[in-house]
Amino acid sequence: MRTIDHHGNIICVLENDEMLTECPNGAYAVFEDVGGWLAVKVYPGIAVPLHTDLLPTLEDALDEITGQ
Repeated sequence: MRTIDHHGNIICVLENDEMLTECPNGAYAVFEDVGGWLAVKVYPGIAVPLHTDLLPTLEDALDEITGQ
């Protein structure tokens, strides 16, 4: 897992074999699923998706977090 600071947001970039539980609470996470990327906000015991459709690129998922 890579942790990056993107426009002031802590974001965990997960690889295929990594779990959301490795991300700190309050952070965002992005990961690739079959067919695209998903961005979520991590809370204790739950991750809330920021969008409903998979996004085509990692950059699109990061933009979803920053609201661009």
